[in-house]
Amino acid sequence: MSETKPPVLLVVDGTALAFRAFFAVRGLTDSQGRPSGALYGYLSSLLRVLDEHPAERVVVAWDRPEPTFRHRLSAEYKATRERMDEDLAAQLPWMREGTELLGLAQLDQAGFEADDILATLAAQGADAGMQVKLCAGDKDLAQVVSERVIMVPPPRRNEASVVLGPPEIEEKFGVPPAQMAEWQALVGDSSDNVAGMPGVGPKKATILLAKYGSLTAVLERGPQEEKGKLRENLEAYGDQVRAALELVTLRTDMELGPLEALDRSDPDLDGIRTFCDEHSFDSLMDRMLAGAEPSGPSPEEAAAARDYRLVDTPEKLRALRDGLAASGGFAVDTETTGLDPMRALLVGVSFSWQDEVAWYLPMNLQPPLAGPDGEAPLDYLLPVLQDEAVPKFGQNLKYDAHVLARHGAEVRGWEFDTMVAHFLADPLSPHNLDAMALRYLGLRKIATESLIGKGKEQTTMDLLPVEDVARYACEDADATWRLVAPLRAALTGTEEERLFREVEMPLVDVLRRMEANGVRVDQERLAEMRKRLERREAELEGRVHELAGDVFNLNSPKQLGPVLFEKLQIQEQAGVKRVRKTKTGYATSAPALEPYHGVPIVDALLEYRHLSKLRGTYVEALPGYVHPQTGCIHTSFHQAVASTGRLSSSDPNLQNIPIRTEAGREIRRAFVPKEDGWLLVSADYSQIELRIVAHLAGDPALAQAFRDGADVHARTAALVFDVPQEEVTPEMRSRSKAINFGILYGMGPARLSRELKISFAEARKFIDAYFEALPGVRGWLDATLDQAREEGEVRTLLGRRRPVPELNSEDARVRASAENVAVNTPVQGSAADLIKVAMIRVDQRLRREGLAARMLLQVHDELVFDCPRAELERLQALVREEMEGVWQLDVPLQVEIGHGPDWASAH
Repeated sequence: MSETKPPVLLVVDGTALAFRAFFAVRGLTDSQGRPSGALYGYLSSLLRVLDEHPAERVVVAWDRPEPTFRHRLSAEYKATRERMDEDLAAQLPWMREGTELLGLAQLDQAGFEADDILATLAAQGADAGMQVKLCAGDKDLAQVVSERVIMVPPPRRNEASVVLGPPEIEEKFGVPPAQMAEWQALVGDSSDNVAGMPGVGPKKATILLAKYGSLTAVLERGPQEEKGKLRENLEAYGDQVRAALELVTLRTDMELGPLEALDRSDPDLDGIRTFCDEHSFDSLMDRMLAGAEPSGPSPEEAAAARDYRLVDTPEKLRALRDGLAASGGFAVDTETTGLDPMRALLVGVSFSWQDEVAWYLPMNLQPPLAGPDGEAPLDYLLPVLQDEAVPKFGQNLKYDAHVLARHGAEVRGWEFDTMVAHFLADPLSPHNLDAMALRYLGLRKIATESLIGKGKEQTTMDLLPVEDVARYACEDADATWRLVAPLRAALTGTEEERLFREVEMPLVDVLRRMEANGVRVDQERLAEMRKRLERREAELEGRVHELAGDVFNLNSPKQLGPVLFEKLQIQEQAGVKRVRKTKTGYATSAPALEPYHGVPIVDALLEYRHLSKLRGTYVEALPGYVHPQTGCIHTSFHQAVASTGRLSSSDPNLQNIPIRTEAGREIRRAFVPKEDGWLLVSADYSQIELRIVAHLAGDPALAQAFRDGADVHARTAALVFDVPQEEVTPEMRSRSKAINFGILYGMGPARLSRELKISFAEARKFIDAYFEALPGVRGWLDATLDQAREEGEVRTLLGRRRPVPELNSEDARVRASAENVAVNTPVQGSAADLIKVAMIRVDQRLRREGLAARMLLQVHDELVFDCPRAELERLQALVREEMEGVWQLDVPLQVEIGHGPDWASAH
């Protein structure tokens, strides 16, 4: 007879989950301008925990703002902790509201911490015969782990869940759970400002407890039996360690009421919908509702009730072709074996041209499906797929166009991409098909995970029953077809309609050709560079260890922090008064270490990190992206990501290779022409964003500097410092350059003083002088912000709209960030729009004039081409004409064009 499993009590450290979410998801706001990133991350993590750890009873424990009994024991307790960020504090009440809507119990208690609640519930649950799971990563909770109590730290994205029972705790810390509090008392806790035994780290604490058996014995016998400095410390700091033990020991005797009160209750379905709508959580709403009892048929049942047809006979294939030809336009969607359009295999194609009616054409039937005369299915459909008079619609159609073209069906007549249209109509909302279907159609789609699984258990579409894939694929095509009408209506009569029709849709095909072309990399050069970087990193690692007088893991903040801030006291060397800390220790990220620039060990460490990142992100990673058939890297460009309208790049990101460092330039030297004897050509707009400022601001002096072809930074410096231009010093020019570009990002005196290493007063004086010399710029900034506050949005030269609801935020920091966005978007967004138009025109000219040259990359203000030597002059003239003539500004656009045997030489 099988043993009955005990009921499960899941206890979640809500505060820890909130902090973790805050640092993981930054910059997200809802439609009202309120910060929402931490809220989104918290609820996403909580839902994952609930999914991975089903439990009869669930409680989320929270810290409270009041001092705890530990603060009464020690005034130094957590005294070095930074104050909670205002954005996070604002989102905590919403986290608790969302938790309540999910039907979960919540606990907090004045005078205690969330950890004490977790520890008390662990004891109560174990006594009641339950299996207790503590969702927390804090080592303090290892004290209460037992056969019935385990820790399940919230997993990071794409990481498997971890379970910590007694064996894992002992393996990780060297002591059993029962001795964890004693171990912590010896080691101390820098994040909580708890002093332990000086000179005793984790390893030494483990050794001492194993040798003496208990902390009491360590403190009583150690001063007699140990030697040297350890003996002295054991004599001198015994009381300090005893006090630490009282601070780190968790309470397990709190009065929390009966466990029965923690039973899960029914989720508030209407409340969840309202909550998600208020916080602009379209996709998260589906996940929050997924665990609730469905109010109607499941997505799979609903799909089965629609008219979805599997094309598995020649007769049905003929009916499909006739329907497509007579449709007047149809939606297309592909099912494939992967996300890379240049490698994925085509599993099937779905079509829809009527609401709730769709067709699925599988490519993996056995025996294979053929047309009436034995044709391959796609060949049979090719006449209608290539008929430009029949419009085609898609969701992220560039992907489908890639896949179909690689499988012999170069589709023509693409007219409407629902993802791109929604990006223009509502830039701040999610643009994925599931979210849009739920929002516009009230359609809760079949979840992809329910079909192919996730993680290690995930499979591919070609291995699933054809009938299951057909239902899913038809729903995709049906949803895409039905979304066209509301999205077309949302654009009709707006400035975005022209932008969609004349820029974004034509650009889809341009980007597809660029991606298909790919760019070649010299793998031998990258291999040589990898060796050089590894040698230099080893030298720097040795240098850091030498300066530290110790050997440790440079990539471990827990090991690095104490070395820098306790042993070497770099804060004293750099004259920094306040040391930044996180919940887990000292802050050692690159931005956190920037104030210590000039301290030799910090400079060596930052160079080591820079080189290590370049090696891992590019030098080692790029060869893995080389396509086995083409020998090229095929990056993906995205139109619906950056709110300014800028293109982004991924898999790999080729827009983010550093160019200001020699190592970054060396990586660019590995990008070479595809054909022998060809050249790479780089065409780069010169100071386009500053030229757009001159146009928008209408400042006579700034505009004249560009018309004269002058050194605009030197000319600005001459105006600001009131000296002839020939007397402008390099320092004057540098300061003017910093503010010229800084105005695009709302630079104030604090940031300018940091960048130029001058006093705050000097920086403020310089900014005042700058705006006095260029009053048109000041007037434009003020007018732009006034208009943005009044209308709640800003626009680019071509009419691209970006809502800025955060301008009305009560949080000064959120509001300041929104003001930067309001100023930057008309400039950066206009530059992005102009280069997109230039790309379309250049691409049209290349094809119309029959040139062999190919456009390969767009890196913000730069276009990169592959070009035969014989076409070089013609290409340069063509590109200059189209890029410089793309728009009539009050100041001339200027393009710098270079060429060479590699990208670095061409730029």
